[in-house]
Amino acid sequence: MAIATLLVLGAVGYLLLADRGRGDQPGVAPVPVAGSPTGLSGALLMARAVDRNDPRRAGELLVLKGGDPHPLAGDELACERVYFAGGRGLCLAAAGGDGYEATIFDRTLQPLQRLPLAGLPSRARVSADGRYGATTVFVDGHAYEKPTGFSTLTTIVDMGSGVELGNLEDFAVSRDGGPFDAVDFNFWGVTFQRANPDRFYATLHTGKHYYLVEGSVFGRTMRVLRDGVECPSLSPDGTRIAFKHRIGADRWRLEVLDLDTLAAHQVGERRSIDDQAEWLDDRTLVYSNGLDVYTVAADGSGTPRLVLRNATSPLSLEPQGQSVESKPAV
Repeated sequence: MAIATLLVLGAVGYLLLADRGRGDQPGVAPVPVAGSPTGLSGALLMARAVDRNDPRRAGELLVLKGGDPHPLAGDELACERVYFAGGRGLCLAAAGGDGYEATIFDRTLQPLQRLPLAGLPSRARVSADGRYGATTVFVDGHAYEKPTGFSTLTTIVDMGSGVELGNLEDFAVSRDGGPFDAVDFNFWGVTFQRANPDRFYATLHTGKHYYLVEGSVFGRTMRVLRDGVECPSLSPDGTRIAFKHRIGADRWRLEVLDLDTLAAHQVGERRSIDDQAEWLDDRTLVYSNGLDVYTVAADGSGTPRLVLRNATSPLSLEPQGQSVESKPAV
């Protein structure tokens, strides 16, 4: 297993996308972007391309296969946030004008449903079986909102029908066995359990607290587990959560939490990372610093490795046994 993990990490480290906005980093050999093949069943990662001059602008989708990055053909899916699991994907982006929308797409990258979003895209997740999706957007207009603060809106959707199943602000929350409620509740960063997609984790922000909550889609309930957890991401084996821990104003460190003990440790990434990390496998995290994609060991050992230039919103395809296909590039 250890040898296999080293081989995977070695292969991922080789997958470097050519820099389109900056000079080459020392020791990094860019790999030319190949054309899009008709079948991408061996893809390891999916991400969205980034324009370094305008990182917020929606970008085309990329996948990594056979040691090379491949852009996916099609103009329908230019995303600001993207996620794919269980044969269904979510692409969050501007809808034209001042609006935003979420596009549900299939494994052939064909749009199935388009859902309006209430604000600027922030996070997206899909359950491993493709049944549920979660979107988080930034919104304004809440009475409690401070001039320098922000508000979020997080919803669960049925990925088959596109029907909204619930706004997390309408779910019942408990803490220490009793009801818990406040006017300034904000939720973000949903992550679904693989074995039971009805069960999810998310961040609840109220006052100066950033609580990790565990919830049920069907039960429309959540309970507080501990403080100090933002943008949780559940490991494939369901035993740990990767998250960002706030260490100052707009500064975070990536950490990993053991769900049995609720104890956490830092990983080898020492920069401030504002992202919802993804698990490449049970031992490796993949994430973006807003411009490029990196991996780092989940156990706290080692140092970060650059694996994709000019990309964000990375998601793992391999542990989920997924395949994604695209039309040949025209």
